[in-house]
Amino acid sequence: MDKDFVKLAQDTLNNIFSIVDNDFQDFDVDFEDEVLRFENDELVFILSIHGSSSEIWLSSPLSGAHHFKLKNKNDIKSWFSTRKKELNLYKLLES
Repeated sequence: MDKDFVKLAQDTLNNIFSIVDNDFQDFDVDFEDEVLRFENDELVFILSIHGSSSEIWLSSPLSGAHHFKLKNKNDIKSWFSTRKKELNLYKLLES
């Protein structure tokens, strides 16, 4: 497994954990064993690190399942969907 990928993916999930924990008080959030889970009474979101494909996977009750790869677009390095190339992980979670 690519150590750079794992570090970047863990940093990303740690960042998302902090955002959800600080800004969305109605969600319970847990990050353990490369799986980030946040939920409230109605919704459960799961983000997980998949080392074999070098992707972050999202399971969302609102948008369905997505896979994200780290890409450099317009001099911005971020996680973009493998299906909808313009879809950014952070933008999707914001919506």
